[in-house]
Amino acid sequence: MLDRPIDRRQFLIRGAIGASALALAACGGADSAGRANPSDASADSLAFSSWNTTGSLRSFRGFIDRYNAAHRGVNVTLQVTPGTYFDEWMSLRLANSNAPDMIRMQYQQAGRYIQNGGLVDIAPYLPAGFGDSYLPTFWDSVTYKKGVYGIPHHTDTWATYYRTDILQQIGVTAPDSLKNAWHWEEFINIARKIKNLTGKYAFTLGFGGPNTAYRWLPLLYMHGGMLVDSDGRTPAIDNPQGLSALTWTQNLYKEGLVPPNNTIKGSGLTTPRQPFDDGAIGLMLHGDNQITNLATELKDSQWGVTYMIRDSGEASDLGGNILGVTRDCGNVKAAVDFLLFVCGQENTQSFVTDNNYIPTLKALSTRALPYPYRPDLMQRFVEQATTVPGPMAKIETAATFGDINLMLADQLDLLITAQQSPGQTASAIAAGLKKLLAT
Repeated sequence: MLDRPIDRRQFLIRGAIGASALALAACGGADSAGRANPSDASADSLAFSSWNTTGSLRSFRGFIDRYNAAHRGVNVTLQVTPGTYFDEWMSLRLANSNAPDMIRMQYQQAGRYIQNGGLVDIAPYLPAGFGDSYLPTFWDSVTYKKGVYGIPHHTDTWATYYRTDILQQIGVTAPDSLKNAWHWEEFINIARKIKNLTGKYAFTLGFGGPNTAYRWLPLLYMHGGMLVDSDGRTPAIDNPQGLSALTWTQNLYKEGLVPPNNTIKGSGLTTPRQPFDDGAIGLMLHGDNQITNLATELKDSQWGVTYMIRDSGEASDLGGNILGVTRDCGNVKAAVDFLLFVCGQENTQSFVTDNNYIPTLKALSTRALPYPYRPDLMQRFVEQATTVPGPMAKIETAATFGDINLMLADQLDLLITAQQSPGQTASAIAAGLKKLLAT
């Protein structure tokens, strides 16, 4: 399974509520937004399942109440998805034909269910040109063999956090635009100055356990490398670009710029953030979710956010969720109508601003959004989300990516702890990919 760490939105995972898939009785025609017309719905209710995140559940309850009130005879209900052992839970539900009608899941989890039939093709129920409203990287991640298997609801991504006091002491000003983001070598020179100042380390990376190995991939793609070739089956890391990215990563730890416990497998939820809070480091490459944590741990004047580092190109982490319809749904047309309501521009804006997420709708990615806390910093993450590489997102939504991700964790940790060379790591990852992508 490939869950985001639990503190992605500071929640505790509880067990799943029962998820019998029922059907829906709906009425009415297409509205002014061009949503699908569920006039032929014949069942009574649909179950929508989401992660147990307090803010998100509150938002979805509001959407459900408004939708049900506007569609007499419709009864959409909210269920809670387990945050641990998701694949086991979902696979069992599908095997017993009682999966929730609609499901919220991470991009990295979706590929398995797109390709094994757990999610159904909703393209016939979408308005013409619907995908043109989304940033291409995210829309492409839900398409497969001309079908559409979900709606990209939102995302989150990485940028660079900095301690204002430490940057002031070394005489460095953080970049104020995406095009001026620090390049690798510039970033390393700054990191060395920070290490000399703190006498400890310079920065941390937002790893948080084996399931977060994919967060290393932006470092590969920004350097012009790829994990897999454009055919989706041929390993593409065992080449000069891949070796360079692996070497750069290993050197971060050899040089003591990153704490030795900040490996992929060795990091817990607070491992990257604690030394930042303590002032033992000056920089942190991490996701926008850390804003809500830092709000209670440091004064606003003590920290800021600039853009993700870059090299020959730009790249950042693929986070967030899609909304899909499962094969157990009793009325796909009605389910899609509800999802289109949730994913409308107004509802999407309220959802992402209320819960500190990033929109995938083009129209929202180009405007200043009314985030309640430090909206200027959140807007930098909104800009950064446009740099998530399409080829990287595509492999992360492959059916076997869960296994690929765990293989990456094994090999990258051996690299980071200097138990194998960059060349050996590239060869091992290539061999692992060749095996997993052939299945």
